[in-house]
Amino acid sequence: MNLTSGFHAPPPLWAAAGSADTRVSARTRARASVLVMAILPESRRVGRCEPRLSDVPGLLSSDDTCQAGGRGRRGLGAAGGRRDAACATGPGGLSSRPQRCPGLEMTMSADVKGLAVSTSSSEALAAYERGVDLFLRWRTGALEALDAAAQADPRFALPHCTRAYIAWRLGRADVATAAGRQAVALADDARHERERRHVDAVEAMLRGDHAAAHDILRRLADDQPRDRIAVRLAGLNCITQGDYRAGIDIARRSLEADPGEPQYQTMLGFFLEQSGDNEAGLEMSRRSLAQDPTNLYTYHAVGHAYQARGDYGGALQTFERAVSLERYPHLVWHLAEAQAILGHERLTRDYWASKNPPLPLHERIDLLWRLEVVRGRRTDDATWRALAGEADRALEHPDVQTTWMHHWYGVAFARAGERDKARRQVERLRRLPEGRAGGYWSTLGASLLEGELALVEGDLAAGLGLMAPAVERIHALGGGSREQKDIFCDVFMELHRRLGHVDEVIALAQARLLANPCHVPSLAALAWAYDKRGDAALHRHACRQLAVRAEEIGVAVDAPELVAARQVLQAPV
Repeated sequence: MNLTSGFHAPPPLWAAAGSADTRVSARTRARASVLVMAILPESRRVGRCEPRLSDVPGLLSSDDTCQAGGRGRRGLGAAGGRRDAACATGPGGLSSRPQRCPGLEMTMSADVKGLAVSTSSSEALAAYERGVDLFLRWRTGALEALDAAAQADPRFALPHCTRAYIAWRLGRADVATAAGRQAVALADDARHERERRHVDAVEAMLRGDHAAAHDILRRLADDQPRDRIAVRLAGLNCITQGDYRAGIDIARRSLEADPGEPQYQTMLGFFLEQSGDNEAGLEMSRRSLAQDPTNLYTYHAVGHAYQARGDYGGALQTFERAVSLERYPHLVWHLAEAQAILGHERLTRDYWASKNPPLPLHERIDLLWRLEVVRGRRTDDATWRALAGEADRALEHPDVQTTWMHHWYGVAFARAGERDKARRQVERLRRLPEGRAGGYWSTLGASLLEGELALVEGDLAAGLGLMAPAVERIHALGGGSREQKDIFCDVFMELHRRLGHVDEVIALAQARLLANPCHVPSLAALAWAYDKRGDAALHRHACRQLAVRAEEIGVAVDAPELVAARQVLQAPV
């Protein structure tokens, strides 16, 4: 695997001529030392230590590489001061004990994007790069690679920071907490401002201040647009907040700093599609996939774009190709969700029950809710009680769970008959920051969950009223992608249908079909509405459209809406 794919920055001056390997070997470091000793004034040569390459203008990256001598954390003084002390000389200008200059080696190390890192271990750096690459590309083994990096250099803080980030994303509180504490303990070994800001972000997460952590990472992504971890995490927070325009800005800024980098191309493609520019988003994501055809993160963006426009064949082919490379859980969820829309209940439940790997709890709850409300396929109460039990265990560490997870845990509690626990989830959402900072979940999102609880209890009118404001502003709501949030629109339309609101169903269905002409629930809703209105011609036309689209996209032949449509078309006029 070539971790430097897409990176075209010039190699450092100490790299061997014509070599693609820019890591600093002992031999090339020695040659660089000779060069520095030759051009430095005698007054700046420090004892018997190797000279500091950062003293030579242009020899190191213009990035924060040159900040190694900046101030240390928690009042421990300047890193440069500690380095000079380590290199202190004895009588006659010679070191009083055998020494190496740790500040030099840390200053010289840089990742594949040219950003300085505080390790002198090539083994640690290679393992760290491997862990970052696997995480960004949605491949397994990232945590293990980062653990190897930490073992190779126990004083290297970035692997611990990145392990904490990934574990938090996975909801693994024990791993996240342990890695976070290790990162904070190594704060004074982080010699560069960029690294110290990562430690600050992790420290904020440890104390439960996620808003501060996200703010640190967002500013870090702005200041260091080639910092792949900061940029990815800032982008994920844009999804949490529903701020797709900010995601576009972050991706474009990073592409300006690092043209052709597939990660940033994928980010831009995804956020363009989420903002409604499907054509541009799909083009950018496909360009990225052509550069890195084993990147599951990019397959995800391409599949999103296909499904948003109603190309379920393209979406399924994309997601199936991705899971043939590796069964990344969220991609398996996408396959299950698409099959649920197409009426393939057995396939949906097979994906739901997948054990290699298992789907995350919140995604299993989501799928069963879709089958029940949109497809009318009820799941037994025992299964819902088991899911509620899993939610109880997950909530032993509530701060590690995302807003999206908290919502679905509330649905599981409601469906399992545990009303008090479901209400506590509503109250938890109400306590989120107001407005964009909380993705509007303290108001709109909490009301959505309340509406779903009302639906479970059979109060359809109350559910409709509670959900209406959020559905009207669904694209401002954070927490998940448009595809994930579509379930709320589907439930809202189903409530109108159950209440017999013909005109409202027609308006909602037509609006959905403008963006996705193959959206099966909307096609079926139109057929129902025109039948209820008594308009035989439009009813027949809607049934014909449903039958034609169903054949195009592979709707299950026994799907109730398709069976009903064919019966209408077969009846004499």
